[in-house]
Amino acid sequence: MAKIRILSVVLCASVLCFAQNNKSVSVKVKGLPPQYTTLRIDTLSRCIQNLPDMANLIAAAEGRTEYLKKIGGTEKNDYVKVWNARVQLVYQWKYKLHFLLMPQGGMEAQAPIFRETEGTAPFVENIAGDPQEGDFFAFSSPRRYYFDSQEAAQNSAVRLAKQRISELKGLECKK
Repeated sequence: MAKIRILSVVLCASVLCFAQNNKSVSVKVKGLPPQYTTLRIDTLSRCIQNLPDMANLIAAAEGRTEYLKKIGGTEKNDYVKVWNARVQLVYQWKYKLHFLLMPQGGMEAQAPIFRETEGTAPFVENIAGDPQEGDFFAFSSPRRYYFDSQEAAQNSAVRLAKQRISELKGLECKK
């Protein structure tokens, strides 16, 4: 039971490492065996295992009707169909962690436990198109931009997803 508790704490703390983009996390944990008080996790390595192929990106578009005022800078108010789109990037982080359980009362009381673990964690990132790239606008102060076509929304989302993949290329695992 204690091993399961320790493993679950290690997994939760490792998520903290990834979420905060830190190399190391130290946590005071309730629920550890009573002789241990602190858990420290160091990220030894992490890399992205499988980035999506840029050629196969597809944006999911969604249209909705909105009532807009001062369309195109004129006094026209009307219901207009506007579009947005997003691309879902799914990839895996491969990680290697080193964790240390510190005993209560310091190292003199009992030997700390050192362990290394490695694994993968799925990651999903949604990239939405940027309406500022659209030509269609409404309202005057502040002016808001919209996509008035499905294709424009999809093209923007795919372009931004490709840009994000190129940013992540440097974090790919060496083969």
